[in-house]
Amino acid sequence: MKLYDYRSAPSPRKVRLFIAEKGLDVPTVDVDLRARAQQEPAFLAKNASATVPVLELDDGTCLTESLAICHYLEQQRPEPNLMGLGAREQAYVLMWNDILTLEGYLPLQESLRNGHEAFKGRALPGPVAWEQIPALAERGQRRAAIFFDKLETRLGESEFVAGQRFTYADIVAFVYLGFAPRATGTNPVDGRPALKQWSEAVAARPAIQRAG
Repeated sequence: MKLYDYRSAPSPRKVRLFIAEKGLDVPTVDVDLRARAQQEPAFLAKNASATVPVLELDDGTCLTESLAICHYLEQQRPEPNLMGLGAREQAYVLMWNDILTLEGYLPLQESLRNGHEAFKGRALPGPVAWEQIPALAERGQRRAAIFFDKLETRLGESEFVAGQRFTYADIVAFVYLGFAPRATGTNPVDGRPALKQWSEAVAARPAIQRAG
């Protein structure tokens, strides 16, 4: 199998970090989003939504969306467990994945894609051209600040995002934290000590350092 990737995009980074934590060796193919390689017919045949990541299996099956890809990899390599042990912990991991994505990532995307010159005519990912709405960039920044306050509160009461051990939820949160300065021009750890301490602990993990 192989992973279609783009180094500076947050969604494939989640999969790269997951693969590293699993100790897997998965070849990668770079899809240059800046050059619109995701719009080429050969790539659209693998993912009509024109987004990365895509995990292409040995039989040619293509899986899209980082959560689905990581779920598949977890089933193939159950240890170390990253998606939760038992129904309760699995539910917490999935719950926090949704919170992180809906309350964190989507506002960051709003801010970046509606406020940055590079995304003119591409305010939403995918094959359809959407014009920017500047008011959404401002709203995204405000929503992101509220989200990181919420994450600060959570990490003040829990060592990790979904509980007392490192899981996929921490990978997701760490990637979105790294995406935030580019999306909003601010560093979320400023003035948020619990978030800062957690992020430094995650960044120090050997697999995270290897994968980048």
